[in-house]
Amino acid sequence: MKLVLTMAVRSLLRHRWRTGLAAGGIAVAAVMLIWNLAFIDGFYEAMIRSTTDVEIGHVQVQHRDYVDRPSTLDYFEWDEELDRELSQVAGVQGLTPRVRLFGIIGHEDRSYISRIMGVDAQREKTVSLLAESVSQGRWLSDEARSELPAETVIGIGLSRALDVGLGDELVVIAEGADGSMGDSLLEVVGILESGNSAVDRQAALIHFEEAQYVAAVEGAAHELVITTADPTLAPEIASRVQAALSAMDRDELQARPWQEVTPGLYEMLALGEQSNFIIFLVIAFIVALGVLNVLRMSARERYREFGVMLSVGLSRSRLFAMILVESLALGIIGAAVGAAAGGALSYYHATEGLDLGAFMEGDATYMGISMSDRLYFVVSPETILFPAIGLVVVTVLCALWPAIAAIGLEPRDAITGRQ
Repeated sequence: MKLVLTMAVRSLLRHRWRTGLAAGGIAVAAVMLIWNLAFIDGFYEAMIRSTTDVEIGHVQVQHRDYVDRPSTLDYFEWDEELDRELSQVAGVQGLTPRVRLFGIIGHEDRSYISRIMGVDAQREKTVSLLAESVSQGRWLSDEARSELPAETVIGIGLSRALDVGLGDELVVIAEGADGSMGDSLLEVVGILESGNSAVDRQAALIHFEEAQYVAAVEGAAHELVITTADPTLAPEIASRVQAALSAMDRDELQARPWQEVTPGLYEMLALGEQSNFIIFLVIAFIVALGVLNVLRMSARERYREFGVMLSVGLSRSRLFAMILVESLALGIIGAAVGAAAGGALSYYHATEGLDLGAFMEGDATYMGISMSDRLYFVVSPETILFPAIGLVVVTVLCALWPAIAAIGLEPRDAITGRQ
C-alpha cells in the first residue's frame, strides 16, 4: 500500500497543472453547492419565521370542531389550570390565548369585513411580532380601558380601505356565540405593517377581554398560540401538548404544529428539499463529466508509462489502486479547498446577510408573506460536509473507467503506442 501511495503522490506532483486544474474544478463545484444549500436553507428559514412569528406561532390549540371549520361557536374554557399545565410542557417557550371573530368594522362612510382578534397585550409579545410591527402609533396598552371607546390596532391595508388614521373611531359588529349581535366602539391607537398580507389587509386587534365581550364568550378562547425555541421541533412539542391535554381530560382540544396549520408552506418546503437534491445531482453530474474527461485524458497520456510499470512487475491490482488513490487525493484536495472557501463565503452571508435589493424593488413576497431584502444564510456542518463528501465520491467513481481501461493494457502495445 505504501508503494501505491508513493507512486500516486509522485504522479500528482509531477503533473501539477493537470492536478491543479482537476482539483480547481472540484473546488469550484463545492463552493457552488455549499453556497446554494446555505442560501436555500436561509430562504426557507426566513419563510418559516415570517409566517410563524407574525401570527400563527409554532403550535396552535383549538377546539376540534374549530379546526375543521372555524366558527365563533367553537370556543373552549380558558382557565388558570389549562394555562399552568400547558406552560409547563417541555419545549413550550411562550403561550397566549386569543379570541377570533369575523365581523364588519367601519364608520358612517365606509365599512369592511374584518378579522377581529382579541389578544392579551402583554403575552402576545412573547409569541408574535405583532407588537413590533406597529409602524404608526403604539401597541395596545397593558390593561383594557374600562370605558368606551376601546383600543384597536389595525392593519395598514385596512386603514387605507377605511380611510382612517390614528385617533379615528370605528364601530365593530360581529355575531356572538349566543346568537346575539355583539358590537363595540373602537379608537385606532396603532397601525400594523407586518408584511403578512392577510393581517395587513383585514386584521383589527383588540384587547382579549373586549373580544370576549363582543363574542359573548366570557372565560373562553378560540385558540392558544404556543412558540418554541426551534420551529422544526413543533410536531414534537404539539405531541407533548396533546398528551398534556389528554391528561387533563381536555380531549375536545387539538394541538397542531405550524406544518399542519399552514400545509401549503410545509409542502413547498418539502418540495424545495427535493429540488435541492436534484440541483445537487445536476451540478454533480456536470462536475463528473469534467472530472471524467480530465482523468480519462490523463490516463490515455500515461498509457506508455503504465506499460512500463506493468512490464517491470507492477501488478494490475496495484495500478488500479494507484489510479483510484490519485482520484481520491484530487477529490479530497478539491473538496477541502472548496469547503473552506464555500463555508467562509456562506458564513459571511450568514452574519452580514445577502443584500437582495440589487435584484428587486422593495421586500420579497411569497404566498402573501413579505420578507426583508436582506437574506441571512443558514450554515450547518451538513451544509458543508454533504457536498464535500459527495464530490469526493463522484471523483472516485469517475476514475473507475480510466482505471479499468489502464489495467486492460498490454505492456508491449502500450509502450510502442499501439494502445
